[in-house]
Amino acid sequence: GILATENEDVRSLRELITYGIKGMAAYAEHAKNIGKENPEVNAFVYEALAATLDDTLTADQLVALTLKTGEHGVKVMALLDEANTSRFGNPEITEVNIGVRNNPAILISGHDLTDLEQLLEQTKGTGVDVYTHSEMLPAHYYPAFKKYDHFVGNYGNAWWKQTTEFESF
Repeated sequence: GILATENEDVRSLRELITYGIKGMAAYAEHAKNIGKENPEVNAFVYEALAATLDDTLTADQLVALTLKTGEHGVKVMALLDEANTSRFGNPEITEVNIGVRNNPAILISGHDLTDLEQLLEQTKGTGVDVYTHSEMLPAHYYPAFKKYDHFVGNYGNAWWKQTTEFESF
């Protein structure tokens, strides 16, 4: 397990790299769902994962890899932005309703705008409203989603309140 790495500096840097890779992989997957990929980012994920298991790397080498993880994190965020804006338009200032209506509804969270798009298509004309929660709030700013009259607002607060807010919804 994680605590098997006795040197706490090495252990902490490995964990920091791992968390960076997790976010990077999620964003890369969202971009891939829209048809955008960066082979350099994909190759780095493999390189960095392998490095977290390499007991010959020093703390200084892992610091350098942490910085490289950040660089690739910026690349994958740019890739996801390009994917989202090419498919859904450039975000624009938008007023978002934070109240709820009396219709049956679905509350969606996460970051994958293609999931939202599929949900909106599947619920179109059914009388079911769709609300975002937390991380999905920025979806309201993309022009492509404004055509859905049943995409009606945002419910709730921070992502970590989902367990109670989804239940109360």
